[in-house]
Order: sequence, then C-alpha cells, then structure tokens
Amino acid sequence: MEEMKNIPAELRRLEDVIDTVEGKLHNTAGLLELISLGMERLNREEDSYETSSMRILKEYLSEVSGTEITKIRTILAEIKGQL
Repeated sequence: MEEMKNIPAELRRLEDVIDTVEGKLHNTAGLLELISLGMERLNREEDSYETSSMRILKEYLSEVSGTEITKIRTILAEIKGQL
C-alpha cells in the first residue's frame, strides 16, 4: 500500500524531469542557432559544412523536443489517468 501512495509523487517528479529535459533541448537548439549565425558572420559564408551541420543538429533537437517529449507527456497522462 505504501508503494501506491508514492506513485503520484513519483509521477510529479517525472513531469519535472521531462520539463527540465525539454528546457535543455530548447536552450541547446537556441545556442546552436546563435553559434551558426556567428560562424556565418565570421566566415562570411552562409553554406559551410559546419553551419549546415549545426542547423541540422538544431532541427533535430527541435524535432525531438516537439515530438518525442509530447509522446512522453501523453504516455505519462495515460498512466496518471489509470491511477
């Protein structure tokens, strides 16, 4: 019975972790955007291998944040609904 009482608290902790991961993904994507813009300005080249790689990585992180985090939140909501 003690374990059942801890489940809602653990689910809230899991929500906090998800929020933290989502924030870190968003911040990292923003930093990659700033770095790629700075590299473009510094190198005076818009399409270099490095800046293209950073843009791809930024898009990937944004996609993970948008889709995978949403899936995790949906699963968590389903679990909470079953309790």
